[in-house]
Amino acid sequence: MKQKDLEIFLTQLESFNSPKLHLEQYQTPPRIIAMILWRALQLGDLENKSIGDLCCGTGLFGIGAKILGAKDVLGIEIDKEAIEIAKRNAKKSEVKIDFINKDIRDVEKSFDTVFMNSPFGIQGTVKDQEFLLSALKMSKIIYSIHLYQEKNVDFLINFVDRQGREVKEVIKAEFELPKSYKFHKRKYHVIEVAILRCV
Repeated sequence: MKQKDLEIFLTQLESFNSPKLHLEQYQTPPRIIAMILWRALQLGDLENKSIGDLCCGTGLFGIGAKILGAKDVLGIEIDKEAIEIAKRNAKKSEVKIDFINKDIRDVEKSFDTVFMNSPFGIQGTVKDQEFLLSALKMSKIIYSIHLYQEKNVDFLINFVDRQGREVKEVIKAEFELPKSYKFHKRKYHVIEVAILRCV
């Protein structure tokens, strides 16, 4: 399956029905997911690997990874309703994925590679570095999405360095946010994100 084909396939899956603001639930755009997974495939981080889809939401990272040849996939998500959507999406996609309904900060697992779009920490007191720290403990290879601000990216690079790890790649991308909450005025809002590849 080509990158564009994967993107098209993922657009057909179910998104959040009632996104929760305190969890900063936004559907990761299939275009972004397909791009990250394809990059991981090119670098040998995906095929025949054990994959963790952290803060998995509706399960698109895990489903895409399985389609591209991951050995096994575990999705971890704190929200029960999102887990149910992810299960339906996996069934529709005809892929086998296991799921755990838990906060990733309370999980002790190990994977070859993890993919993560955690809350940025804009709405609440929990910052994205807390989730990144959990990811670093679980895997040697991490692909994570963060709000793109130069100070934030510099902070995260230094944060990863202090854990004895390294950010090998930073990809800047546009992230489309559909109107999901009452306070949203426009149909779509575009933000810039930084995709980190940590080793």
